[in-house]
Amino acid sequence: MGKPIRMGNDEFILYCRKQNKGDNKSTAQLGKMIWEWIRDYAGGKKIGKRENCEWGEEADNVSVSGLPYTATQFEFDRNYLPALYDYLDTL
Repeated sequence: MGKPIRMGNDEFILYCRKQNKGDNKSTAQLGKMIWEWIRDYAGGKKIGKRENCEWGEEADNVSVSGLPYTATQFEFDRNYLPALYDYLDTL
């Protein structure tokens, strides 16, 4: 593995929502698809426990089809970030 990075699924879901990618998918579906890509292509592993998202549960856009309240945290090879974002653009 190259240099590892730790990021939460919330960051990737936020990117998708802002880019109108995966609009036909629930937050849980997007989260699963992102995890599977990170696991299968970037040597990723889940780390720690789910973390509360910075925007909090009271934000207007936290919902089943919006942003998550909590997010799984991953560690993976940072060299795969461009490929991950290319994947997110296809959702």
